[in-house]
Amino acid sequence: MAILGAGCGSSARSIPTSARLRATAGVASGGSAVTVIREWSTALRRGNIAGAARYFALPSEFVNGPSEVIEIHTEAEAEAANAGLPCGAVLISADQRGRVVSALFRLTNRPGPDGNCGSGTGQLARTNFVIVGGHIVDWIRAPSVAGGGGSPGPAAPSTTQSGGPEV
Repeated sequence: MAILGAGCGSSARSIPTSARLRATAGVASGGSAVTVIREWSTALRRGNIAGAARYFALPSEFVNGPSEVIEIHTEAEAEAANAGLPCGAVLISADQRGRVVSALFRLTNRPGPDGNCGSGTGQLARTNFVIVGGHIVDWIRAPSVAGGGGSPGPAAPSTTQSGGPEV
């Protein structure tokens, strides 16, 4: 996914992703976090941008790269962030570490005017989430394949570079 810019009606500031992860780690989230992630990805995959946006808390943050943070304060900003994701996604697995849930997806095409996954279709993408009260508080772009063993299937090319496909 191309990096979402501040022109989407939201403000951007630079915070290293690793610092955000350290700041949010350590406290367990509710048992429904994977359900929220699965339902969000299903809405997005079906092209239901407004439905996907409703899974975001107000306020929340959308981190789409190592130094790009989109602050979401309104439903319109949540819709703009979701509309900027050209791919849909099928949840493959989720791993919770403290408050952070790392979800691995297989990218799909999605309907709608902004949906065009192109060569990203079928690739893997990872997003780290912080879910509070059944809503996404932090959406954090992550490397496609986690370090260490246990990755499901063959690794796709990394999607962490600007312009790569994202969930």
